[in-house]
Amino acid sequence: MSDEQKSPEIERGTYEIIRDRLLGQGDVLAERAEALNAQRLELFGGSEIAVAGTERIRTENNCVPRDIKDVNGLLLFGYNVFIGLKRETRVEDVFCLYSVEREGEGYAFRAISPSAPEYFLSDPKFVDEFNELYHYYRNTRLLQLRRLTDRLLAVFQIGETLDDLRVFRWAVDPDGTVTYIDNRGERDHTFPPTHDFEWVATTREDQVSGRHPHVSVLDEVFVETVGGDLTIKVEDNTEDGQGVYREPVVDADQSLDDAEVHYQKLGTLILLKILPYRETDYRYLVFNTRTHQVDRIDAIGQACVQLPEDHGLIFPGGYYLQSGHTKSFERAITGMEFLRRIRSPNGEDVLY
Repeated sequence: MSDEQKSPEIERGTYEIIRDRLLGQGDVLAERAEALNAQRLELFGGSEIAVAGTERIRTENNCVPRDIKDVNGLLLFGYNVFIGLKRETRVEDVFCLYSVEREGEGYAFRAISPSAPEYFLSDPKFVDEFNELYHYYRNTRLLQLRRLTDRLLAVFQIGETLDDLRVFRWAVDPDGTVTYIDNRGERDHTFPPTHDFEWVATTREDQVSGRHPHVSVLDEVFVETVGGDLTIKVEDNTEDGQGVYREPVVDADQSLDDAEVHYQKLGTLILLKILPYRETDYRYLVFNTRTHQVDRIDAIGQACVQLPEDHGLIFPGGYYLQSGHTKSFERAITGMEFLRRIRSPNGEDVLY
C-alpha cells in the first residue's frame, strides 16, 4: 500500500486525537465552571426560576389579552374584545378578576363574583365613568394595567395616537383594600427618563476646517456630512475624506454647519446623534473606541439605558456590549419606551 493511500487514515486519526483532546478540555472547563458557580451560590445565594403550574383563563368572548396584574392576591386580567352585535361595552367585557387556588399539582383560576366584597370593579362611580368612556369614544381600547406602590392604573387609548389617553386609578391600601379614585390618572402614568444620559451638542469650536472639514468629537472620532455622505473617521485628517464608516445623505451640497451633531461618551463607547441637512429623522451611531467599529442603531433614539458596571447599552430590540458585540432581535420596536428596571434579590441579574 502506498503512502498516498495511507494518508487519509492518518489524517482521520490525527483529527480524532485533536477532537478527543478538545472534548476532554471542554469537560474539564465545564466542571470548573460548575464548581465556581456552586461556590458563588453558596456565598451570594440564588434561586432558580421555574414554572409552578399552568392553567388557561377563560373569558365569555374571544378576546385579545392586554395585561395581567396581581392585586393583593387577586389576579386582574385585562383584554380587548370586539362585540359587533352588542350596543355597549360592559366592565365584564374588558376586565376579569380571579382568585388563584392550588389544585393538585397545578393551579386554578376562580372568577370573583361582582357581588363579592373584594370585587372592586363594581364601584358605581367607576362603572359610570367606564360606560361614559366607551359611549363617547367608540374606538376605546385598553393599553395596559400598571401597579404602582399604592396605586392601580388602567390605561386606555381613546384616540388615534398613543398620547390620547384616559387613565382610571384605584388606591391600594396595605391592608388589601382597593378603592376607586377617578379617571384622571394621566399624571400618575409616567415613566423613567428614556435615556439615562444627556446628549451634548457640538459647536463651531469643534469644527476642523480644511479640504475635507469635519466635526471633532472629544478628539477621538471625527464626523462630517459633506460631499454626499456621512463619514466617520478616526484620524484628524482633513486631507483625506475616507473613514471607517460611510453612508449617503439626502443633500449632497450641504456645508459642515448645516448638520446637527450630538454625542455622549459612555465608557469606551461614543454615541452619536446626527441630523444631516434637509432630513427629518436623526441617525444614531455607536463608535467603539477599542475596536474602531461603527454600528448604526436608530432604536437608541427611542430609549437607551446603560447596563451595570459599564458592560454596555440596552435599547428597544437589542443590546450593545463594550466588547463590540451587538444583538438586535427581529421584531417590531416602534412605539416602545423604557418602563422600569428590576434587580434580582442577589443583585446579579437585572430585568429591563
